[in-house]
Amino acid sequence: MQLLGRPGLVLSGHGGFAAYRNILVLVAALTLLQGAMAALAMVMSLKLLAAGVAGAGIGLVASAYSAGFLGGTLIAPHEIRRIGHIRTFTLLAGICALAALILPVVGRELAGWALLLALAGAGAAGMLTAGESWIANAAPPQKRGAILGFYHMVSKTGAIAAPFLVAAALAGLGAFMVVAGLFIAALLPVAATNRSQPELVAAKPFGPRRLLSLAPASVFAAFCAGAVNNSVAQLYPVFAAAIRPEDAAGFSAQLNGAILAGAMIGLWPIGLVSDRFDRRIVIAAAAGIGAVAAIFLFITAALNVPQITLLLAAIFGAGSLSYYAVAVANAADRAAPEEITSMMAGILVVWGIGSVIGPLIAGGFLQLIPGGGGLFLFAGLALAGLAIACLSRAAVSAPVPTQAREPFSVSPATSLAIAEFDPRGEPEQPDLFSGPASGPQEAAS
Repeated sequence: MQLLGRPGLVLSGHGGFAAYRNILVLVAALTLLQGAMAALAMVMSLKLLAAGVAGAGIGLVASAYSAGFLGGTLIAPHEIRRIGHIRTFTLLAGICALAALILPVVGRELAGWALLLALAGAGAAGMLTAGESWIANAAPPQKRGAILGFYHMVSKTGAIAAPFLVAAALAGLGAFMVVAGLFIAALLPVAATNRSQPELVAAKPFGPRRLLSLAPASVFAAFCAGAVNNSVAQLYPVFAAAIRPEDAAGFSAQLNGAILAGAMIGLWPIGLVSDRFDRRIVIAAAAGIGAVAAIFLFITAALNVPQITLLLAAIFGAGSLSYYAVAVANAADRAAPEEITSMMAGILVVWGIGSVIGPLIAGGFLQLIPGGGGLFLFAGLALAGLAIACLSRAAVSAPVPTQAREPFSVSPATSLAIAEFDPRGEPEQPDLFSGPASGPQEAAS
């Protein structure tokens, strides 16, 4: 398993520390960005719920955000190539902050919410693309796996902590100001850096048809991960408000923290197991764990016992939020080394398509089933379907031999630039972003 880089990597000593020191500023910026995105999702659901918007309407707005995010992911490389990393990051942070501050003006008008959230989603995707491609350029090739693991773990702390800030400032316009403030805070480290920026070129990710012929189980898993995990990430406050209506914001933050903590813990053993067994069966097992936890969340919602809910949420996160990286590894096993970067980008696009469709369906479940439990009923059914699909694939096609598998590596679903981190494959694999520089380049810090 390669969670923290290639064998032999040392994190101590001057060389190891220097690699991390060079990207700390960018990691700090993206950690604040992850916090802003998590805070925005929480504010969106709770404010629309308080305004009396039905579950289907909240799902529609969440889908608009995801559609903007997917569009931003695809367009951002061209914009970054045109005006550079710092200007792109600064411009998009301003757009996101402005969108957050305008949201209170639109009241409960869904068209206004959908438009502003789509803008924020596109802006957040562009910021992630700029930051992650810059980190990938600054990271030494032999340390990309280690730096990816470090970035993944640190940035998730922002997504856990920010909803607690929202909970403390939910009254009046305070929550919107927290979201805007986090977007603005994210641009400060980037704007203040004195390091040179890498140049960019854009490459095309694999299309869904190519991916289906290469690794159908990975396509199923990526689509389901986008549909289920993104729906839960944006709509969980509706469920939390039904469990603890007297403290909807506080319990929403706790529920989000439990899900993400479970995901961070579950990723390591699932990755370890996937290096030893058929990855499709591991995906099915993880999806099965998530499905069981989701169904129990749906069943026990009426009991109104927060401790049980948080425990089940952590188990759900450990299962449902961990198999995406295994799906990427399964596809990497079947791709040529020089194709891995484009393959990973294609898998992310499939995830993005699922993330747009999922909230629409989940919103319908919330509308049909009172009490917020419909969200996890949808998640449980979708994950059960994924488990069956992956077991079916394992039954009809042989696994990749253990000795021919690529080592597992962290693969978060963020931007196309995340493919640049991947330590798998040959050095000459096509580069999604980093073009030949016109002169010597200096690492970001």
